[in-house]
Amino acid sequence: MLPGGTVKKTDATPEDALRREAAEEAQLTLTDPVRLGWVLDQTGEVYGGVGPNARLRLAARVTAIEPTAVDPATGRPLARMLATPAQAAALLGWGPPGERQAQLAAETARERWGLPAARAAAIEEIPAEGMRLSCSNARPSSSRPMHL
Repeated sequence: MLPGGTVKKTDATPEDALRREAAEEAQLTLTDPVRLGWVLDQTGEVYGGVGPNARLRLAARVTAIEPTAVDPATGRPLARMLATPAQAAALLGWGPPGERQAQLAAETARERWGLPAARAAAIEEIPAEGMRLSCSNARPSSSRPMHL
């Protein structure tokens, strides 16, 4: 899964919900979220089978990766992985809609934030202690381009 979830009453916008959920679930600090579009959820199973609904998809630039913490929603820490947008879409089994979202996320990273195209590489787990990002293009200290 990627960080995200339901907009709560304390969230003024979906972008605020993304920032909150990324901090709670993955200990990420995000900036400049961008709406990529919507994906149809035919069943709404994650919401108790409410039926068809649309889910907003966003991309944002990661500015900090803090040490692993317990997710308040699940009561356990979640594994955090570095992957290209295309790799994430494939791992999550999102099919053609996910492939298009991954493409839009990569285009947004390049056009809006000046980040280089993510090259396919081995998917890495983020260390429990977090990672230091450089100021230049928000890359991890390993200098591998980071797109989550």
